[in-house]
Amino acid sequence: MQDEACLLYNIRGDSHLYSALDKQILTDNECAIMKCGHYFTTHPAKDQQRNSEVIAVHFYPEILKTAFDGNLPKFFSSPPPPKDNHQISTIQVNAILDNYIQSLLFLFENPTLITDELIALKVKEVILLLLNTNSKEAEKIKTIFSDIFNPVEVSFKEIINKHLFDNLTVEHLAMLCNMSISTFKRQFKKVFDENPATYIRHKRVEKAASMLRSSNESISKISYTVGFSDTSNFTKIFKSQFGRSPKDYRELNS
Repeated sequence: MQDEACLLYNIRGDSHLYSALDKQILTDNECAIMKCGHYFTTHPAKDQQRNSEVIAVHFYPEILKTAFDGNLPKFFSSPPPPKDNHQISTIQVNAILDNYIQSLLFLFENPTLITDELIALKVKEVILLLLNTNSKEAEKIKTIFSDIFNPVEVSFKEIINKHLFDNLTVEHLAMLCNMSISTFKRQFKKVFDENPATYIRHKRVEKAASMLRSSNESISKISYTVGFSDTSNFTKIFKSQFGRSPKDYRELNS
């Protein structure tokens, strides 16, 4: 999802949602709303027979202006509160929101009913419904929507440090930084004085070593925590950096 805000309703399955500064896991019937930014989702298959199903309502500025006939509520143009860097916020699912989602599913099953005017009305409807939640949720939602017209800049270094131990590829990180792969690699070298793969690998293994010294977590869990999806690959890389296997390293430093 490129440079946009949206509401994401996870009907079933697990959705791992990433933004420049956040990671959120949604399970069955959970919902999140995202500020204007760059996002992607992954859907780990815990059960190969169980499909993921997600609805996304995108809040494009042009559609919002149409939905409100050009008279946007004041909070759309209000600057977001200071030091609010969270780009993803979960929101409580209630009967009203659930009924709204069911109405969208009905339209998906009957696409001939959909018109541009109806789309604008459905976008306006969900905004008004969200604002009629409890006061805490409403303030959270106002902050998200105000950012649609006041996007917050996030530094390159912030994004990398936030996702250093997530199991993300260089391509994923480049996307979150809104850069091509080649531009991302040049910027990474400029900021960290090392290529992305080498720097990230070293940082992950260093964190794993620290966890091996200070915790009793299993090696497989530690490897997953620091961003490796394959324990055997983690062991190989760890040994090349520290000269011994994670098991031997732990025994030596216990």
